[in-house]
Amino acid sequence: MTDNEVNTLKTDIALIQKDVKQIEIVFQKVDNAVSQMSDIHKSLAVQENILEHNEKRLDTLEEKLIKHTEESIEFQKELNVKIEDMKVTAQIERERRHKELMESIEKLNGSVSSKIEKQDERITALENWRWYIIGVSAVIIFVITLVPWGTFFS
Repeated sequence: MTDNEVNTLKTDIALIQKDVKQIEIVFQKVDNAVSQMSDIHKSLAVQENILEHNEKRLDTLEEKLIKHTEESIEFQKELNVKIEDMKVTAQIERERRHKELMESIEKLNGSVSSKIEKQDERITALENWRWYIIGVSAVIIFVITLVPWGTFFS
């Protein structure tokens, strides 16, 4: 081997060593990228689990909301029925009380009317007596003025 060949071999070896170093650098970068991708994959797996858990929670909440809405609608229907029943019952009770009050008022009115009629009769009787007394007094006064009283006493 000649010097030139040795130099060429040394140059080739130096170039190969340089290429190997560059390949090592590339592999280190690839290893770093793979490591980062592995970390990202783990993070994505965790995020996916969190997302699935949140979806399950959302589904559960949605089911509960639907159930609550249905219960609320049913409660409102029952409440409306009870309110209507109360309205009807209250109306019937008011009508019954009104009827009782009207009957009591009519009885009281009849009682008061009979008392007023009796008092009117008594007042009329007293007025008639007054006119009788006035008439009798007028006759007595007339007789007293016409009779010569001086002839009886002299």
